[in-house]
Amino acid sequence: MSGTTALTTLAELLEYSRRHVPHYQSLVPPGPVTGENAVAVLRRLPLLRRAAVRSERPRLWSAEGDARRWRRVHTTGTTGAPLEVVVDDAAQHAERAALLRHARRHLGGHSALAITHLTLHLASTSRASVPPDLPDVALVKWNLSRAWQLPDDEFRSVLGELRGKVITVMPSVMAALCDRLGPSSGIAPRLVVLSGEQFTAGLRERIQETFECPVTALYTLAEAGIVAHECGESGTYHVEETGAFLEVVGERGDPLPPGVAGDVAVTPLVNRAMPLLRYVNGDKGVWVDGPCGCRRPGPRLELLAARTQHALVTGPNGHGVRRADLAKLSRQLDLSVSRIARDGDEVVVEHHDPHPATDLQRTVLAAALRAFLGADLTVRTLRTASAPSAAGPPADPGPVRPAFLPPGDIAAWARGVLRGRPGVQAAVLTGSTLDPAAVSRFSDIDVTVVIDDDPCQEQWYALAAAMNRHLATLRVNVTEAAGLARSPLVACRLLAEHRPVVGTLAEAGVTWPTTEALANEARFWAQNAESVLWTRLTAADRQRTDPVRDAWLASRFCLDALRYRLLCEGVRVTAARHVLLWAPEFGVPDATGIRRAFAVGREHHPPPAPGSPEADGFLRAALACVRWLGRSL
Repeated sequence: MSGTTALTTLAELLEYSRRHVPHYQSLVPPGPVTGENAVAVLRRLPLLRRAAVRSERPRLWSAEGDARRWRRVHTTGTTGAPLEVVVDDAAQHAERAALLRHARRHLGGHSALAITHLTLHLASTSRASVPPDLPDVALVKWNLSRAWQLPDDEFRSVLGELRGKVITVMPSVMAALCDRLGPSSGIAPRLVVLSGEQFTAGLRERIQETFECPVTALYTLAEAGIVAHECGESGTYHVEETGAFLEVVGERGDPLPPGVAGDVAVTPLVNRAMPLLRYVNGDKGVWVDGPCGCRRPGPRLELLAARTQHALVTGPNGHGVRRADLAKLSRQLDLSVSRIARDGDEVVVEHHDPHPATDLQRTVLAAALRAFLGADLTVRTLRTASAPSAAGPPADPGPVRPAFLPPGDIAAWARGVLRGRPGVQAAVLTGSTLDPAAVSRFSDIDVTVVIDDDPCQEQWYALAAAMNRHLATLRVNVTEAAGLARSPLVACRLLAEHRPVVGTLAEAGVTWPTTEALANEARFWAQNAESVLWTRLTAADRQRTDPVRDAWLASRFCLDALRYRLLCEGVRVTAARHVLLWAPEFGVPDATGIRRAFAVGREHHPPPAPGSPEADGFLRAALACVRWLGRSL
């Protein structure tokens, strides 16, 4: 650190930590801290390792500030469980500003930017915002895991949304995209910014071939934000001195000179909510001596990729996979990886989970490991019942995650629970689970059980609760055939789109309702739906609503309106994909807006900002569709 301002900021951080953070009150020595002695005072502190952050977390929180405005951030769980840290508004602003500076260094000028962060994390949430401190920048987080379920041509088409955007992304995600898209994808973003994982020169070249745009990198930590940016001239990293103080240290915390490799110790300068002084997360680096080709002054850091002595497994290219790399992949993919080994040209990854890895998990894992170890290797996943080792986080004892679980697996599991149970006449799996491309993060897994008795008996409540404990988002609907007769649309959906689990619906006495019954139900439904949509569209808190949820809600109302219209016309079609194909035949208003609502609700497209005209447009399109149905009945 060389700037006077940065040294003053470090001194202020040390003084603040001593006064307001219990963990540091006895560690930061007494006496004034100034820009002249700040570095010396800092280096008298012990290194802060992950285990200490975990054990001391309550004492690392500041006693000052408004905790309601702090954002919680979770790390990868390298040592078995993720860390949770909190960051204040100033730290969030500093991270956005550092990203913006880095993008503009490569793009030039001060024009408005659209920045999209891509993830393939099954539990990630798509969202968009326009930060009040950066009104000319649109920030979007887009979880591609649901769009990934689309056929190749549709997937390539939706990625056209990235044209002209700045993409921020983990290297493992880009490796998977390159594998699927191939060279010259035609998507053409303005810039790709890699962060969160180390990567090889080979992956950079593949990204350039696939996306035909510049590729750069940031050195980021979830718990510290952006701490350094890659120099395009040399491939080394310049420290973001306004936001972080970096050291390369030995095991005892002694600073190392240029050319000597050691642990990277990071001190984020801006975050006052939870100061982390001399934090070591396991990354290795070395200071590079001499001037940089870009003529920017100050020290340069070279991050060291894992070699044999630091790697869990090493590839033919000499690069390896570190414990931290594997932990990041495990968390991103919701896999409890317990072991990784290489046997010749094959890499075997064992994981300890309640269910086999999904196609998406296997695809992303294989692409990421090939990017680390070599493109010619094959990767095989193996589920094991043995206890997990320290290579990754422990198995999650909770419910099986429903994300893209094959309907055959769900039906087989439900069959094992329901077969031979007294009173059960039939059971079927229905809904969006039957079409993986139609699943949203709001979707339930619907199993309808038709019984010959009163569904309000305690035994059926207990059955539904027991099944729900073993499969997240499961909705068990227990009913009798007479109850379905009172719900014409539900009966039509069960008969038109289902996968048998036990028995048949015909044997249970479920029959198609009459057109008159459907029309009567549709009139009542349309009145209620119009009231719900109008109330939501005119609510005072529209600026704070989730556009993805609004899009999903709008698509649900549009879909049921179209279902009623088709069924009343004698067309026995209820599955979402087929209903949307029929919609133009009936002149539904704002068909484009309806299609957009479906795409955003399923996260096949990135969301708009809350309160924007596009976000309101989803509910407006649904309201017009419901009114159209009411007029047509």
